Amino acid sequence: MTSRKKTTAESTKAGAESWLASVEAVVKGGKAVISGDDTAIVAAVQEAIKSARTATFYVSHAQSDMVMAWYFTNERIKRLGLEPVSKEEKARIESELGVKETGSLYSNRIHCGCGAEYGAFEFIQQGIREHGREMVSSVLALGETSVIRVNPPNSAVCPKCNQRLLAGHYYAWCNGYMCCKTLQIVEEP
Repeated sequence: MTSRKKTTAESTKAGAESWLASVEAVVKGGKAVISGDDTAIVAAVQEAIKSARTATFYVSHAQSDMVMAWYFTNERIKRLGLEPVSKEEKARIESELGVKETGSLYSNRIHCGCGAEYGAFEFIQQGIREHGREMVSSVLALGETSVIRVNPPNSAVCPKCNQRLLAGHYYAWCNGYMCCKTLQIVEEP
């Protein structure tokens, strides 16, 4: 028996059905899927930040780059204390937590009253504790998608004394995972 190749029309139909099934699953789960041009998507992210809404956006790298350029101004980077994560900390993230390919990564450091610090390593460690290694690795391994968390409800937790830290933790992976919070926008004129 000879198998025949799918025609372009059949292949396109199968791809569309698969894509729509994915959309249907997301919507069935109580979420929304929004499609628009770059400016519409970036405006939606900006509006969520400005209006203190909590949302997670899964966007293209180009859209993420536009949000990053708008949100992470030189002044804000300085005010938040964002710094490139050192090679040593990135090596520790890989060797101790098993998270590879961190790429270009920025994070601030929070100091706890107990003397411990909270930075990129502790953020990833907390993410693994709360969501599992597979989930953290899967998000960071997304190839064509960037994740923008707007006003995430979770707090940094000190790894030493388990106290919730009041200061905000900010991070930006230049390969597509970042956090934007309203607090920093509201302060601007």
